[in-house]
Amino acid sequence: MARMSLTPLLVLSLAWAASATDKTLNSTLDISLAQAPTALDKVALLPSPSDWRFDFFAQPTYQYNPGAVINANAATFPATVGNGLTMSWVNLGPCAMQPPHYHPRASNYIVVIEGTVETYMIPENGGELIKVLLEPGQMTLFPKGSLHSMQNMGCDKATLVSALSTEDPGTHNVANGLFGLPRDMVAAAFGGSLSADDLDTIYGKIPPVGTGVTLGSASCLKTCHMK
Repeated sequence: MARMSLTPLLVLSLAWAASATDKTLNSTLDISLAQAPTALDKVALLPSPSDWRFDFFAQPTYQYNPGAVINANAATFPATVGNGLTMSWVNLGPCAMQPPHYHPRASNYIVVIEGTVETYMIPENGGELIKVLLEPGQMTLFPKGSLHSMQNMGCDKATLVSALSTEDPGTHNVANGLFGLPRDMVAAAFGGSLSADDLDTIYGKIPPVGTGVTLGSASCLKTCHMK
């Protein structure tokens, strides 16, 4: 079998940054809320009005350069524990994108607030790519476990609101997950068509977990004179 060479697009796709991993702010409180015998007992554990307010704009990762995914979930907002929902604010700067990922424990609903965003989703093996162009006031959804991504198609910022169907949805990025496996297994998954040098190149270009957003396609960057 001829050895497959790495195209620039493949290298770029494998270099996408991972979606953010939220750090649990108060695990003791989360455990107490999860174990509270009644809803009133749970409310009593959250006595302050500030316990019921989450400010997306005040989070340290809030920015559009290139952007960020900011989650109000069990880790960052204990009031969500037991209430079955994560709300996220998604900032996408010009040509910014969310890298391909999936949520193992949640369906994902997104609404565009400003800008033009194109989404990409493959539900499972055997499913075809579903590509949806969204303008402000329009939404789509990604079923639980489906592979998906999205990109701001414009040269101005885009903003979305996202809802996930559990307070602990999890996020698994494809590039980081795949290339976290032993190299011989990854080479075998590509039919043995990747050389050791190819794998070294790919492994070296995969960044650590970031804010959940990175710059997108070369064609958009060229259009917006960002490359």
